Amino acid sequence: MRLRSTVSIFARMTALAQAHGALNLAQGLMWLDPDPALLQIARDTFTREGSHQYSLPTGDKSLRMAVAALSEHFFGVSYDPEQEITLTAGATEGIFTAIMGLTQPGDHVLFFEPAYDSYLPAIQMAGATPVPIRLHLHPEGVRFPWEALPARIDSRTRLLLLNFPHNPTGRTLHPEDVRALEGLAATYPHLLFVVDEAYELMTWHPDPLREEAVPPLSLRQSPVLRERTVVVGSLGKLVGATGWRLGYLLAPPTLTEALRTTHQFITFCAPTPLQQAVAQYLSSHLPERATYFHQALLERRRFFVEQLQAHTDLAFIAPEGAYFLLLRIPSPERDTEAAERLVREGGVATIPLSPFYHDGYDPGWLRVCLARPLEMLEQGALRLSRAFPGGQSTAHPRE
Repeated sequence: MRLRSTVSIFARMTALAQAHGALNLAQGLMWLDPDPALLQIARDTFTREGSHQYSLPTGDKSLRMAVAALSEHFFGVSYDPEQEITLTAGATEGIFTAIMGLTQPGDHVLFFEPAYDSYLPAIQMAGATPVPIRLHLHPEGVRFPWEALPARIDSRTRLLLLNFPHNPTGRTLHPEDVRALEGLAATYPHLLFVVDEAYELMTWHPDPLREEAVPPLSLRQSPVLRERTVVVGSLGKLVGATGWRLGYLLAPPTLTEALRTTHQFITFCAPTPLQQAVAQYLSSHLPERATYFHQALLERRRFFVEQLQAHTDLAFIAPEGAYFLLLRIPSPERDTEAAERLVREGGVATIPLSPFYHDGYDPGWLRVCLARPLEMLEQGALRLSRAFPGGQSTAHPRE
């Protein structure tokens, strides 16, 4: 199919921030330097002979083994590096591979909105039919409407696409979510699950003022779901080098065969020397190397929430995972208009949520990236207080 030509909201808001000299709290990448130990290993790898040609499409074996060790260490779940782990050129390619490899034209794919912006085009390019379902967003939390799914599932439904921790809301997987999904798996034996876990280890205590990480939860830990699930991971996010484009897929052998058949005709393989560098970096010193950024991200979450509470009355949803905070718009204006005005008049760039919906639905929230220097977050909170004086009540302006 032919996709509609458009500029992503991330590129548009970043360009607007640059044009107006605004603080860029929009773009989702981390403004934190990778571990110097990783960079030194990468330098050594790039000067080593035999590291500059294609790897196997499945990926460098040393990195597949490192990914297996990560799953075993943090989730207590084993994956066979030979038959159940495939390395990809980033998590986005992994998502596309999973959808393309596991669906046929006309199949239905369920997913929740607001959704990361690659999901819808990936479903459409596979020739499948997207079936979006809206999350419930409220300052007290984000709820998945599992009770609405049976009415949307039929014989043509092939995949349920999930995302934990969720971008853009920061919602993590809860035990009751796992129970609901196990119920769906039992009721619909033809249904498969694809879960985007790009921020898989970035899971925090629900109180944003506590700088405390909590053990991550994953569908893979359910024996019922493990055999029906493709887990998509991001090594680039894990080590703070998203430009290296390294991701992975975990799946049982029957699903892995379809994934690998598709992956080899998309990118064939991820960058070989970068695979080897990350493998060497992660092969020892667990868990500190896999959680290198956690304390910095927790500090920024706590700091920004304190700044918001000190200077504004704005309602917000603090992340349970990852590094995005949702800020409620205290006026009836459309979110894209509020975001653009905030750049021009307030000097702060954020991301409106309506582009995360297939139909442009506006739930009345802006996404703020917290992975920034503390002084930028402090200035951002001050500028938000000036741009939105008086804050907002708990009533949704669109309700």
